[in-house]
Amino acid sequence: MRTRPVGADELDLFVEATGSPDHRKEVRQYLQSMFATGSMRPEWCFVTQEEEDRPLGRVAFWTLPGMEEPFALVLLDVPWGGDYMGVGTPLLGDVLNEARRLGAKEIEHVLDAPPMQPQFQHHPEKRVELLESIGFAFRRETGRFEWRGEKPNTEPGRLSFRTLEEVGDEAFVDAMRRVSEGTLDREIREEREKLGPREAAREFFEDAQRVKHEPSWWRLAYSKPEGDLVGLVMPAEPPAFLTIFYVGVVPEMRGRGYVDDLLAAGTATLLAARAKGGNKKPLRADTDVANAAMAAAFERAGWARFAGRREYSVDLTSDGA
Repeated sequence: MRTRPVGADELDLFVEATGSPDHRKEVRQYLQSMFATGSMRPEWCFVTQEEEDRPLGRVAFWTLPGMEEPFALVLLDVPWGGDYMGVGTPLLGDVLNEARRLGAKEIEHVLDAPPMQPQFQHHPEKRVELLESIGFAFRRETGRFEWRGEKPNTEPGRLSFRTLEEVGDEAFVDAMRRVSEGTLDREIREEREKLGPREAAREFFEDAQRVKHEPSWWRLAYSKPEGDLVGLVMPAEPPAFLTIFYVGVVPEMRGRGYVDDLLAAGTATLLAARAKGGNKKPLRADTDVANAAMAAAFERAGWARFAGRREYSVDLTSDGA
């Protein structure tokens, strides 16, 4: 059994490897859209097979646009009704070694429930067993929300806004540092503890910049008439949808309903961007399940929970991976 990248003329082999024939159209469309945005590459699509036999499994790398190293694994499929561990363990071991060679220090993988296109992640228990056997560890669980409203709530006019272009990068990074204080988001909290508040905010800002957006979409909010910083909102456009990438209120301003104002403004920005672009991309956002207040705010703003997501990651700098 060997793992290999497929050639540019072998993408059908990758698409048709395992999985249901009913899902091939969605997988092919997903690959084409990710290739176009730079999040995936044909040489990042891997199959494992015995000699020249039909592939027994597949998986691919995904990354943020503009990044050269892999960021996550997608489209993982092995014979879940058969020897999934015997096939999946060497497959993941080989591709993680390749990710390490390409410069990745960590690789993520997410499991969505219920299963949805284009991943179609049935057999979640077996998937977790396989992931953990190769060194992946659970990181956090999020609720996934989708805009279901007819029109956004009206922003009540309590705030004044200044764009990223107006305030500059440093002021924005400092605001991100302030709103992340006391966060209930497990990932952001751990990054603050590991890197320190300022460096964690800067790294988050730099990662966010790789996601498609207009600088005018990212705004700091200030109270009227005092002009004190209240929070920030960062709409963005990943390859497959539009999202509120980050929204937050500084600790001293919490408890006054300002998050509703920020979400109203951010949702309006996304809807205007979608209308201007003439596309039908859905509006989606994730929030840590521990952050019940934020989940409630999304629901008040017209967003509905449609799925859950568990995030796993593996450290490629350790000897155990």
